[in-house]
Order: sequence, then structure tokens, then C-alpha cells
Amino acid sequence: MITLHIPEGINYECTGCGKCCSGWAVPLTTEDYDRISEKDWAALNNKYRGRRLFRELRDYEKADSPYTHAIIKGEDGHCPFLVDNLCFIHKNFGARAKPAICQLFPYCFNETPSGVYATVSFYSAGVVYNSGKALVEQEDLLRQKWEEFRALNPDHHPNWSVLNFAVGQPMTWDEYLKHEGELVACLRNRSLSIEERMLKCSEYLVSQLPSKPAPMPEGQPLLKRLDRHLLVALHKLYFPVKPLGRGEGDFNTFRFLYQVAFQGTKIPFPGRSYTFEELKAVPWPERDPEIEDLLYRYFFSRVFGKLYFGAGFGQLSLLAGFHHLILALALVKVQSKALAAGRGAPVVSFMDVAATIRQLEKRMGETKLGGYGAAVWELLMSSAQRVRRVIAYII
Repeated sequence: MITLHIPEGINYECTGCGKCCSGWAVPLTTEDYDRISEKDWAALNNKYRGRRLFRELRDYEKADSPYTHAIIKGEDGHCPFLVDNLCFIHKNFGARAKPAICQLFPYCFNETPSGVYATVSFYSAGVVYNSGKALVEQEDLLRQKWEEFRALNPDHHPNWSVLNFAVGQPMTWDEYLKHEGELVACLRNRSLSIEERMLKCSEYLVSQLPSKPAPMPEGQPLLKRLDRHLLVALHKLYFPVKPLGRGEGDFNTFRFLYQVAFQGTKIPFPGRSYTFEELKAVPWPERDPEIEDLLYRYFFSRVFGKLYFGAGFGQLSLLAGFHHLILALALVKVQSKALAAGRGAPVVSFMDVAATIRQLEKRMGETKLGGYGAAVWELLMSSAQRVRRVIAYII
């Protein structure tokens, strides 16, 4: 029996809101497609009469994937099988008739040298609201879902053989677990704001480097030009204003260099763009307990699930991977402020942050880093001063 690690403080049960069934074309395995497409859906509901419900995936979409087809999402962005906020497939034929990915969602698993780490996707509204039973009370279900995940992805074995604390500083898996223990202890210190906790984690990591970086200058830190361009590039990656085309969903070094050389540093948003100064002026609720808890759970889940460095994300070093999470926190504040400003609200609300976290989770899970992209991230995200400047300025 595998060692299954389950995070404490994370709850989940489906709320039946239907929000998970939008924003993407649901992928299907060959077995899914054969099972679902053979049904006469028009005989069960007139909305399906004369409607094309499935498409075959293109070759590049099938690559390194168990999926061969997809359900075509409707013009409203929802799965066509979402009827009255319920899955029409599930309602008529039971849970086992649904696509495999829907049966697994929102459970996620990461196989490591010390066992399998279970987490849940924050694209799920139920996860965002921490609704239902604690995951630690659902071990039997999680083991069942792990077996389903392994059956769907039999050849998926993340490569943790090469780990780096920082560039040129290798570490063992046991050394990583020691560092993670320190990071989790910092994150759990609820007497500090989430920004302070994340920066404490950075301080710890920097203290483990052979040579220490120069201290931050006194006074109000200012965003440097490269800081701004990096934030804009990451914002376009994680919060795109228009649908992404082929290849646009991954970090591209040449597009980033073009951004630095020729493009501005405003944050794009539907209908307009914002300067960093405009968004800095939008009030953020001070130490709101619901917002703080959501942000803690999201970043704790990333760390617990090993989804931010090494085989969990782009083969980044631990230092660059964690600094990427700090920049992601800054982007959460930027995007939440833009959402509040876009609707004329006087202050950021929990709903703004919840919508932002769901979008970030979706895009971060879809984003891949190639060799050049990972090398650029290592260069740009190893700087403790950069992440401190960004957090201090965005707050």
C-alpha cells in the first residue's frame, strides 16, 4: 500500500454550484468518448437535437495525454451537459458514466520519493470555500481516487532524481523535506499577514545560501523596470484578457524579451488597462480573516503538494520556485484590485480574490516551462530583493 499524505486544514465536498463545468472543453479518453457518444442525447433533451457535442483532439493536443476527444463547450463557456447546475450525464446514467477527468476532479496527486501527496484543485468553488468534510477524514475516498488517477495515467511518474536548492546547489529529497518543514511552519504562523509569512519563508531560504545577498536599501522600495515587465508578462500568462492561441499558454522567452524591449508596463484588463500606481491605490481589506485563510490554504496546498519546484513545476530550483509563488501572491492582489476597480467597488472583496484564485489555479496547472523558459525564470526569480520590492510595492 502506498504512503498517502493528506493535508490538514483543507476541506472539500461538492457544493453542486456548476462553476467547475465551465471555462474549458472537457477532454475525453477513447473509452469516455465511446461510452458517452453512443447515447441518444437528443432523445433525452431537445437542447441536443442537431447539435455537435464532440470533437477529435488535434495531434498537438493529444501529445503526452491520455485524451483523444473533447466535449465542445457552449457559447456561454459551459459544458453542454450542465443542465440546471447538474451534470446531465450523471443524472441519467450515474457517476461512473461521466468522463474520467470529471470523476477525478478536483482531486490531484503527486508521486514523490516519500509517497503520494494528495491535494485538491482551487478551481473548484467548494475548495475555495473550504466546504464539507476535511480531506484527512476522506482517506478511503482519496485512495480510490489515486487508483483512478493511476489507471488514467499509468506512465506518469514525475522525475525527482535531480533537485536543486538554487542554481549550482544540489540537494537530496530528505534535505528538501527538512526545508519544507521550515516553510510550512512559517506559513502556519497566523499572527502574521500572508505577505509577511511568505517573505519569512524567503528569508529562511536565503539564509541557507552559501553567500548572502545584499540587504534591502532603507526607505520605500520602488519597482524597477524589469520587475514591472516580469509582472506584466506573468499577468498575461495567468490572467489573459482574450482566449489563448496555440503555444500562447506557456512562458515564451522571446515573447518576454519582446515585452521588455518594446511594450509598456500596464496591466491589461477587459475594456482598459491599469498602471501599477492606479492599482496600488485600490484599497485592500486589512487582515480580512476569510481572504487571509483562502490565500494561506492556496499557497500551503501548493507547497504541501510539491507543485511549485522540481518535477512539480518546471524543474525549478526550490528558491526560484518559492519566489515564483510570492510573485503569484502579488499577482493575486493586482488582479483582485483590477476586478474591484472594474466594477467600481470601493475595496477588494472576498469574491474578487476567490475569482482570481480560481483563474490562477486553472492557468498555473496548464502552464509549462521549457528549457529556455525555466532558465530565464531561474535568473529572474532567484532574487530575494525583487520579491521584497514587489510585495512591498503592491501592498
